[in-house]
Amino acid sequence: MRKLSQLISVVLHPVFVPLAAVIIFFYKLPIYFDSAIIYSKIIATLIISVFLPLVFLYFFRTLRLISSFELPTAKERRLPLLFFMMLDLVIINYIFELYNYQYLFYFFWSLLLASMVVFIALFFRFKISLHSLGMSSLLTFLIILSFNFQLNFIYTIAFLVVCLGLVSSSRLILKAHIPSEVIFGVVLGIVTQLTIPIFKYYKM
Repeated sequence: MRKLSQLISVVLHPVFVPLAAVIIFFYKLPIYFDSAIIYSKIIATLIISVFLPLVFLYFFRTLRLISSFELPTAKERRLPLLFFMMLDLVIINYIFELYNYQYLFYFFWSLLLASMVVFIALFFRFKISLHSLGMSSLLTFLIILSFNFQLNFIYTIAFLVVCLGLVSSSRLILKAHIPSEVIFGVVLGIVTQLTIPIFKYYKM
């Protein structure tokens, strides 16, 4: 069970959430974009949100700034999370501008807001689960798209609900978090993503 939980934690790692959201946006919505633009945005997201975080985690590990890639303590999570927030700002400012990609723009802003809450909580030694936060953010984002575009994503939504349950359970089985940290991650992901329609309504 522990090995399965480790596998689930890797496959459903939060670094893949931004890439998944971008792919969903471009391939599930009835909005036309030139294929060259789609590929360039996906590749940029892959590099910034997946490749660079993994490289820098390895760099932090080499310098012994972190004891393992699991980031077991609240203190070890601060520097990597701060770096991830900087990458999020790069995506917001240079990859998905508000005018053409408003849903992704708000999605990444919501992720940044959630990351700020997680960062602050670390100073109180409260490790909000990034796995449950990431999956609940992606799930809520998809539900918002389904509602706003009147599209039936029921099977994808159901799949993400299962993924959320699996990854949350895995984090508990691995004793990476206490239940309140996992639950808080789920709630935080939902609440921050609900800022998308609010920002859209008030034309932020």
